[in-house]
Amino acid sequence: MVETEQDSGRGDEIAQPRQNSVLKPPGGLGRALEILLQFASSQVLTAAQLSSRTGIPVSAVYRHLSALTQSGLVTAANNRGQFSAGPATLRLAANYRQESIVTSHISTKLRQLSDETQELAAYLVVSGNKALCVEAFEGPQMLRCSYSAGRAQPLYRGASALSLLANLPATEQTEAMSALTLDGKDYEELRRDLEITAARGFAISQGAVDPGVWGVSFPIFDGSGRLTGTLSTMAPSVRAIRSEKRLISATRAAAIILNSAENGTS
Repeated sequence: MVETEQDSGRGDEIAQPRQNSVLKPPGGLGRALEILLQFASSQVLTAAQLSSRTGIPVSAVYRHLSALTQSGLVTAANNRGQFSAGPATLRLAANYRQESIVTSHISTKLRQLSDETQELAAYLVVSGNKALCVEAFEGPQMLRCSYSAGRAQPLYRGASALSLLANLPATEQTEAMSALTLDGKDYEELRRDLEITAARGFAISQGAVDPGVWGVSFPIFDGSGRLTGTLSTMAPSVRAIRSEKRLISATRAAAIILNSAENGTS
């Protein structure tokens, strides 16, 4: 299995991006969704913690939790006063995976890529201000890596994040960048990395998220040219040094096939 870091570790080294920079529906629906989305980054939360994170009064938080609990989207946790994501979210995740990952053959291509490279192959998408891994297949050797299915990292470190951020529509990229709490030097460095990534057509990183892990990532687009995700290969740096060209070539070939399928030309 892929060995992963805990959320409370690496992601906190630099101030986190704002979690709620995306446009939200007005009124009660927007508040309910804002509460629900908090469980994407935390396993359990109390009403007080939800109130602190969202700025929604505790009394209103309880009202929304009641509705979310009745729908199965949220459930009471084992410890009294705590809540977690509910069983209905499993159905949502399963339906998303079937439609977006299995039906579109992304899962099959990931497995083939991993078999070819003998390294970790992953598919990631933009989720708020995060790069979210939605599917991954590992090679025969364990890789200590922060990406596995269902886990996310800030949208500014590593090949996968750079590939996603560099290929967002201009307005979305500007919004995502403005939400990052980076200092001037780090911001300019990120801007240069994005320019390089856009010009090259893919992203490469070395130890940007996990020490000793090399990565390459190619963007995937739908038929209208809109970014849908990014295809990545990750490997220990000691192995990648000896086979970097082969890993890049294999990942590029897989991305070309997926892009052709998305465009209906396969």
